[in-house]
Amino acid sequence: MFQKDVKSLNKYIKAFQKFQKRYYPHITEENDNGEWEIGIDQWDRMCSAYLKIIENYNAECATEPLINDMLYVIARDSECSHLLVETLKYSDWFEVLCRHSVKTDYYNARWQFAEQLGKYQGKSDIKNLLFQFIESGDEYTERMALHSLCEHFPERVEEYAVKFWERNIYKEDEYQKIMALYALHKIQSPLLNEYILKSYKTDYGYLKGWAEEYAKEAE
Repeated sequence: MFQKDVKSLNKYIKAFQKFQKRYYPHITEENDNGEWEIGIDQWDRMCSAYLKIIENYNAECATEPLINDMLYVIARDSECSHLLVETLKYSDWFEVLCRHSVKTDYYNARWQFAEQLGKYQGKSDIKNLLFQFIESGDEYTERMALHSLCEHFPERVEEYAVKFWERNIYKEDEYQKIMALYALHKIQSPLLNEYILKSYKTDYGYLKGWAEEYAKEAE
């Protein structure tokens, strides 16, 4: 049954890819926003096949081709991360897939794992993968990793929050600073007030808004 279900998943992935190539040829890994779920039969069958595997089999059965297929499906579900939230309920699958996601070419899978790893409550060492995600060279993945770092390694948050603030290496630098400010607030860092004041000196409207909220909370 396992091999049959694995083949079914692969078949539905190919059907979805054919559909996407025909009707949405402009969508790439980088610009896919995950809005596939409404009225698309190929999407529904692919996701159902994915869920059938995690619900009925142990992750010890996973092969490299299967893992690649599963990461592909997760990457497509990037709007609300429903599949990965469900996968968190099956820690053996989450752990296996998370380890492989660090090096996957599926960008939209990487950042989802960096984000959802903050909610992981298992006992394995995959929490340490946050340090690979946070040094990945991808702006959004790194941001999500800093968010998750607050949950598992609060003692390292100040180090990375300051780094995010100071480096100015990404076009979306405002969002790097917003996440740095959030992280300092989340761990109740003594550096927070200093960076609230720094926020006011920038030209970033959203950043100033967050700084004002955190300043009000501190009053």
